[in-house]
Amino acid sequence: MSVPKGIIEFADLALCSPYRKKLLGVRIIAFLSVILPILLAGFYNLPIFAILLPIIIGASIYLVFTPDLKALITTPLGVNINHPFVDEDPIGKAIVSVKLSNSDWIEIGEHRVRLVEDELLKGFNLVEDHENYTTLGHFSDSTNKTRLSKQVIIINQALALRDVVNGKADPIEDAREREAMDYGLLEREWLDEEELDVEGPLAKFINKE
Repeated sequence: MSVPKGIIEFADLALCSPYRKKLLGVRIIAFLSVILPILLAGFYNLPIFAILLPIIIGASIYLVFTPDLKALITTPLGVNINHPFVDEDPIGKAIVSVKLSNSDWIEIGEHRVRLVEDELLKGFNLVEDHENYTTLGHFSDSTNKTRLSKQVIIINQALALRDVVNGKADPIEDAREREAMDYGLLEREWLDEEELDVEGPLAKFINKE
């Protein structure tokens, strides 16, 4: 399913540009770490460890940093032009949409979201974060909850900013109170206020307070 009209994918936002640049840098470093020793070996009689060491280092850098960066860049999130992630002054209602594993796009309602492991299918479902935990759809086939949780943190931050623009109350505190009652469901990884980048889209709202 194509991206809904008026929705900009997270990967195409200027907000995502630093992640794209970091990923490009990692790929360049990894490529040079592999190709340069091979080229130099053609001109100089280098010992084997001098060839293998930079290759191993380059491969390690690629394997360590690439998966997390790609997970952030490919966060299945979309917003419209009125959302602060676009870094433009809103002129109407802000919208947040999410792409499910079947490529269908859905607009997220008033509640925050969280992950719930799918017991029948591989991966995780996306559910509304309230007492009924309404299922929105199958979010991902991946079983790496850590990386998926980072995507959900970005989605929930987008929802919080959307609600600020739309003049709605933030239901996060209510959700925190529910969690304190220990329903015995899933763990939550809250995005603390100090973790928010005040130089990013949230800055314009923080500075007004």
